Amino acid sequence: MINTMGKLMDSWQELIDSTISVPVYKEGSVPEDEKRNYVELRAEGETENDTKHNFASDAVVITDIVTRFNLAIDRSVCERIDGEIKALIKSSPGIHNLIPQTGMQILDVKPETTTYFEEYESGIKYYRKIVRYTHKIVQT
Repeated sequence: MINTMGKLMDSWQELIDSTISVPVYKEGSVPEDEKRNYVELRAEGETENDTKHNFASDAVVITDIVTRFNLAIDRSVCERIDGEIKALIKSSPGIHNLIPQTGMQILDVKPETTTYFEEYESGIKYYRKIVRYTHKIVQT
């Protein structure tokens, strides 16, 4: 049995980092002085789903898209970034483009739920879109 969540996060980072129009950070690595829009990848959880024949799990990865504005919030900025991510993850129905990782097979990727937040801090308005992606993983 291996740690699949770490490898799954690596797969996400390898696919979208430097491919989309904004910086991508793994959880907890966003610089405090970041002034641009960005995406933060976070691991939310993993459930073991073993069978008699293999180790399997269901895993959840979150994309937290953070946009910042001085005046009015423009929701379309967040939606455009989300569209870039979704086009990379699933370019065709039933097929995902996550980078293969040694020792595991990613069988399915689905955007499950989406949550929106508005925040205001020190004269800056933040608009966030948080998308939960579920994955079926089988260890090979």
